[in-house]
This record gives sequence, structure tokens and C-alpha cells, in this order.
Amino acid sequence: MRNYIHVISLLVVNAKVQDHISAFVLLNLVVNMLRVLAKLHICKLTRESHGYHHCCCSLLCCFRTVSSLTDPVERIPFEKLETIDYHSIKFHQLRQILQECTSAGDLLSGMSVHTHLVKLNINGSIMIWNKLLSLYLKFGDIHYAHQLFDTMPQRDVVTFNTIISASVRDDYDAFELLHLFSKMKKEDVKPNHITFSALIGACNGLIALRLREVFHAHTVHCGLSSNAFVGSSLVDGYAKQMRLEDAIRAFGEIIELDLVSWNILIDGCVRNNCKEHAVRMFLQMLKGNVRFDGFTLTSIIKTCSKPGDLKHGMQLHGCAIKLDLAHETPIHNSLITMYSKCEKGMESPLKIFGNISEPNIISWTAMISGFVQNEQSEEAHGFYKEMLRSGVRENDFSLSSILPVYGNLAKLDQGKQIHARVIKSWFGLDLSVNNALIDMYSKCGSLEDAHLVFMKMEKHDVVSCTTMIMSYGQHGKGKEALEILSEMESEGLVPDGVTFLGCLYACSHGGLVEEGVRVFKTMTEVHKLNPKQEHFACVVDMLGRAGRLNEAESFIDEMGIESDVLVWEALLGACRLHGEMELGEKSAQKIMELRPEGHGPYILLANIYAERGSWEDKEVLREKLVSHGLKKQLGCSWVPLERMPC
Repeated sequence: MRNYIHVISLLVVNAKVQDHISAFVLLNLVVNMLRVLAKLHICKLTRESHGYHHCCCSLLCCFRTVSSLTDPVERIPFEKLETIDYHSIKFHQLRQILQECTSAGDLLSGMSVHTHLVKLNINGSIMIWNKLLSLYLKFGDIHYAHQLFDTMPQRDVVTFNTIISASVRDDYDAFELLHLFSKMKKEDVKPNHITFSALIGACNGLIALRLREVFHAHTVHCGLSSNAFVGSSLVDGYAKQMRLEDAIRAFGEIIELDLVSWNILIDGCVRNNCKEHAVRMFLQMLKGNVRFDGFTLTSIIKTCSKPGDLKHGMQLHGCAIKLDLAHETPIHNSLITMYSKCEKGMESPLKIFGNISEPNIISWTAMISGFVQNEQSEEAHGFYKEMLRSGVRENDFSLSSILPVYGNLAKLDQGKQIHARVIKSWFGLDLSVNNALIDMYSKCGSLEDAHLVFMKMEKHDVVSCTTMIMSYGQHGKGKEALEILSEMESEGLVPDGVTFLGCLYACSHGGLVEEGVRVFKTMTEVHKLNPKQEHFACVVDMLGRAGRLNEAESFIDEMGIESDVLVWEALLGACRLHGEMELGEKSAQKIMELRPEGHGPYILLANIYAERGSWEDKEVLREKLVSHGLKKQLGCSWVPLERMPC
């Protein structure tokens, strides 16, 4: 052992490496040598002893080769050195060593080979350098990998593909990837399908979206747009941009379609809410004798999202059972979501959940969301507690799903407890979680907490601002809601129809009639949004609350919405508020014609008669209500009760 250490010391001195990088690498080689010697000293089996002896001999051989360079290296070792005759070097041995280092996770030995390559100034065998690059990337050292890439004597398409793919995984900016691509073109290295697949997949930021079209043009120029890898990346990218037509065109360019290509297109159709097209693509795939898998079924089951789709969803469930795919957890999760949306109640989702051997966080979240959608908030709360007891930790989706429960139940204290868990789990930076917190606090009556969450958010989206606007509207603060709208536009966010609906609602409950009319005109004339019946009803309600009933009736006539039951209900409510009997009778008659099964117009009109002292008319109306088999539904309210002492 002592002789070995003496030999190592002499070799290090004779190497005369002056720069700190090579010295560090060589020092790691020494440490690795000592580690091998220590293992050799304590090993007991003959086979292990032979293996460590062989390793020692290999390392000593590397040392002798390095120490044979008697001239001191005064310059940076990555610069071009004097050419050495390296034809005698066994490149396949170095490649094998690097491959073994990568497989075994031995970075120190790989760095030793790096030192060997630097000292010998080996410019050939680019495969060795590529394997060395892969070694550094496996250990996540992207910065040192880029240094190695910049100083490599040669680079080929494998080199560029390796560094580009690693940069994509490390979330490098798309323009930095474009720089790598430009460097590749300057060095006359021809990109292949792997290059473009990685580059196209990295164009997800708002600024980089146009780059996808640039890379698409390059694929056409290189004749690679018909490749399955490249075409699938383009389909996925355009679908994420909500450009389904471009995605379908890119799909049509693929010559040899495989299952992955079909899956990406079907999932893209579902993501773009083109469910009929997704089903057509699924049927076309089956006609082409392409056997679908669990991912295909998971995507196509998402097209079933309303009660009318239940039969179709049950057929897909049968396909999963028939092809022995029903045991897959992702399919179970999609079936839970499907039955929750298409079927009343949670009986079927509970059965499916019970058949999952190991439910994951997606399974629990799907169940919680299903309970919320079916207005079973108490059950959702109990399921959430069971999830925590089972040891499953929340993620951003589960937290966003459970928070509305406490808003629906008006349980502010429990909602604050979930907020505390959000802060501890670092999901407080997530947009969807913050939006759910704003909505929860607003429904619980704590507008101050909702505003505090909104102000502490690092950035807002359209949902954040819309939720805050709706919160102000529910509390009759119209001016504050319009201020949020102004801030939203100053931040570059484009309001949608739901945002303007919230503003109109806030103006209606805040008594801001003129401002509400301006908001409506801005929506239709500036943003070119087509108003829906809810927008019209809000305007009528706003005018009616202000006592401008004739203007509200004229608005209905001018907009040509006489067949819209919502606007007449809003006008009837305003007539009830101001005791306007004649217009109230007209509104009630319209509602009875458009919705004969509803009891609302009878009750409101009867109340108008009672306030005006027309008791006979009220009695006649009550009798008419009974004769039509209608009955007033009983109202209910949530009242928090303090726990009584036993």
C-alpha cells in the first residue's frame, strides 16, 4: 500500500499540470485510486480481489501515460496542444470505461478519463467525447457539460442532440436553444429528427411560440416534416397553442403513423374541446387497424363530460374491461371523472375507486372533485380527511379541488386551516390554488382575506382577476371591481366574457348604472365579444334595480331577446322590488309561456299583488299554481352552531 502511494505521488509531481481544472481532475483520479486500494485491502473473496487488482492496473496505466508527458503544460488544457500520435491508444477501452462509469454512476473515474484525454490532446474518436458529455449530464452537471461542449475538438449531430435535449430538460430559454441550433448550422452539422423533436418541444413560452413555426419551416426544408417523431412534436406543440387546425395539418404530413402519433392528436383534440373530432380520429385509428392502449382510452374517455355522454362512456368502459386495460390506474381515474360528470350521484365512482389497488393523488383528487360537482360537500370533506389519513400528500390540483368545499359550506375556520397547509407545502405560489383561496374567502364573507391573497400573488391571470371582480360584486363593491378591471388591462391581460359578466354583476349590485352600460359597450364594441343571455339579464337587472324599468323593457326590445326567459325573470324581480304591477304581469306572462314548469313567476307576481292589496288576484294566482301541479320549493340557509357543552 505504501509503495502504491509513493508511486502515485511521483506520478502527480511528474504530470506538472498547472491549471486548476486539470489539477482538480487529476486529484480526483488520485482519490479514486486510493479508494480502490482501500477496497482491495479489505476484500475477502478471490473474485472481488481480482476485479480490484484489474482496476488498479488500469488506473496505474493511465498514470504512466499521463506522466510520460514531461513537458509542462503552461496553457489552459482545453486549448489546442501539440499534436500527439494517438493511433496506438485503444479508443474502445476508453469508451468502455466511460460506459461503465455512466452505468455505475462513477463520476470520479469518468473525470479521470477526461484528464487522460486532455493530457494526450486526443482530437479523434468523437464517440469518446460524446460519452463523456453524457456522463456529466447524467449527474446533472449541465454547466460543466456546456463547458465541455464549447471546448470539444469536434462535434457531430449526436453531440448537438445530447446538449440540446439536456438543455430542454433543464428549462433553458428557447432563444438559447436557437443559438445552439445556429451554431450547429454554422459548423455544417446536419440536424436530424431527434434535433427538431427536442427544439420543437421546447417552444412552450409565449415569446418562443413563433419559433415553433421557424423550426417547422426548417423541417420542411430538410425533408423531415413527414417523420413520425418530428410530426408528433409539431402536433403536440400546435395543440398546446390551441391551434388545432395546424396540428391536424402537421399530422397529415406524417407518412408512417404510429400509435404515439394518434394518441397525441386525440389528446390534442380533447384539450382543444373538439370532442367530436377526437371521436372521429379514434374511429379512423381503429379502421386503420391500429391497436389502442391505455393512454388512448384515457384521452377518449375525457370526451364524455355530460349526462348525454353516459352511454358512450359506458361503452368505452366495456372496451377497457374487454382488452384487460381496466386495471390501469390512469383509466380508473378517467372513469371516475366521467361517471362523476355524466351520472347523478357518486355510486359508480365509489365502486371504481374501491377497485384501485394503489390509488394515487390523481385518484383522490378525481373523487373529491366529483363530490363537489355533485354538490356533496360534506362527503368531499370526509374523503379529503381520509386521503390525509392514508398518507397521501396534497398537490396543487387537490388543494384547488378541496377549497371550494369550505366556500360552499361557509366553513371559514376550516378553510383557513387548508390555507395554512398551502403555505407550509409551498403551493402558495400556484395560480390555481390562489384563485381557489380568493373564491373560498369571498364565499365565506371574508372579503379582506380574499383581497389580501389577491395582493400577495406574484402574478395574476384572467381567472384571478375575474374571481376578485366577482367577489367585489357579491359584496356590492362595484367601484373596486371596476378598478380590478382597469388593473387587469394595464397588466396586459385580456378580459373574457366571464370577466365582463362579473363587472356587470358588480355594477348592478353597486348601483353603478352608467358605468355598467359603458362596460357592456366595451365588451361588444372594443373586445368584439358576443353577449350571452347572462350578460343581457345582468343589464336588465342593473336597469331594473335602479328603477329604470321602461329602459330595461326597451333594452329587451332593441336587442331582440324577447324569447330569453332570463331577461324577463330579471325584469320581473325588478318589478317586484319597485311594486310595478302592469309590467310585472307582462313579464310573468312571458315567463309562463317560455317556462311553463317553473313556479317562480307565480310567487313573485303574487307578492306584487299582496303589496298592492290585490288579495283576490293573489288568490286566483295561487289557485292557478296549484291547478298546474306546481309547488314552491322550500328555501334553506346555513347557520353555524357553536358546540354545546355535554
